[in-house]
Amino acid sequence: MRIQIVFKLVGQLLLIFATLILVPFIYGVIFEEAYYSYVVTTLVTAILGGLGIYYGKESASYSLRDGFLVVSSLWIISSILGSMPFWLSGVTPNYEDALFEAVSGLTATGASVIPNIDEIPKTFILWRSIMHWVGGMGIIVLVIAFLKNLGADAAHLFNAEASVPRPGVVFPRIKSLAAKLWRIYVFFTVLCFICLLLSGLNTFDALNMTFSTVATGGFTPHQDGTFLYSDNWYIKITLIVFMTIAGGNFSVYYNGYSNGMKYLFKDVEFMMYLFILFVGSCITFTGLAFFNDSTPFVPLFGDALFTYISMQTGSGFAVADYDKWPAISQTALFLSTFLGGCSGSTTGGIKIIRILILFKSSILWLKKAIHPDIVQIVRFGGKPMQNKWILMTQQFFFLYMAIFAVSTLLIAATGIPVGESMQCVAGILGNVGLAFGQFGPTDSFSTLHPVAKITCVVDMILGRLELFTIMVLLLPSFWQGYFVKQNNVNTKRWKYMNGDRIKQNTQN
Repeated sequence: MRIQIVFKLVGQLLLIFATLILVPFIYGVIFEEAYYSYVVTTLVTAILGGLGIYYGKESASYSLRDGFLVVSSLWIISSILGSMPFWLSGVTPNYEDALFEAVSGLTATGASVIPNIDEIPKTFILWRSIMHWVGGMGIIVLVIAFLKNLGADAAHLFNAEASVPRPGVVFPRIKSLAAKLWRIYVFFTVLCFICLLLSGLNTFDALNMTFSTVATGGFTPHQDGTFLYSDNWYIKITLIVFMTIAGGNFSVYYNGYSNGMKYLFKDVEFMMYLFILFVGSCITFTGLAFFNDSTPFVPLFGDALFTYISMQTGSGFAVADYDKWPAISQTALFLSTFLGGCSGSTTGGIKIIRILILFKSSILWLKKAIHPDIVQIVRFGGKPMQNKWILMTQQFFFLYMAIFAVSTLLIAATGIPVGESMQCVAGILGNVGLAFGQFGPTDSFSTLHPVAKITCVVDMILGRLELFTIMVLLLPSFWQGYFVKQNNVNTKRWKYMNGDRIKQNTQN
């Protein structure tokens, strides 16, 4: 059965995930106390991984369909397993809260249902941050760099985790690319950690803030979050710089390192990303400046810049209570949750490249409305955009807004006002982790109804995996051939071919 190929791969990946679960346990043994919920979770993960390897089988090739199933299965199973330490240890009162917290960590959303972070052991704070860091770049990208038996078909796994169009880009050595992306990711992680240490943060806080920042996550080691650093300009500037970096394309960073920094500033998407950050920050600041006469110019602009970058990149940090800001500033922040960063970044949202494709294709169709026979091609960075990518982008936008609408209805049905329901879904589906009102910077998501929490869990995974990876599993045709024994299929095919040949020979 072809499903055995998926078993084998998922089993191997779960064994890698099992080793990560031991990290917070070792920290607890050394600095706090031994929390055996991690040991139980590790054993369960290792057993599942071993069963997958035992009942699975190797394959010389993998299809894109296999990639979708492997990626979806791994993210769902990892989310369930990642929630077990919270649930078994009693950090969360029920399982849906534990699942919400784990999914929010792995998808780098950063929304929390824990009312007071300061009351839970540091071991679990570290586990949340580790999930951020691993999920930020992507679990699949991490394991591709380690597994040796995937070959060129690893590209299907890579594309399944982030199906963002990049015209003119090919990946001839996907394993090498995955290793390079993680080297860049680790480099920025170390650099951010050193900068935060120099700012005066202790080692534990600096490490957790680093994991959250480079993953554009949002979990912080304290209940007050980044409000603690609202008067520390060094920390705020450090976070602004690394949030902006994390929202860029990591493969573009590597090419800039290899071919010169001029390559970085020739990338159309990256430059548009910086431009939108600047314009959005200015709009946010203008609203603040117009309705605020008491706060000096520099601190006001700093708050606007920090908050807007945090919202668009999905970092989920706040140094000011933007619930008290004027409507125009809040509107700019709300719209930013849909945009996200560049393709190949750790951000969620629609992504800048899709915004550009939608804009250019809309201009093209407006021209066709006047001149129906005109022949034009959408170009990106001087290179022609394949029609399939344009159609895929349009379908992605439709599905994104459809899921946004359905999720808003489900959450509003639990009694939350429509405005706050929309803002909640925008922050969750875009993997931002911040919203407005009762889900704003000074509150948590603990007041959500269980139905709303499950809706958010689904939205976080859908947003992180670019919709298509999960949604294709809903098609009955997707599963054809996965649960049929391969030998029977080959036998029937041989009999058919052999019988056809005998018939032809008889007629001759």
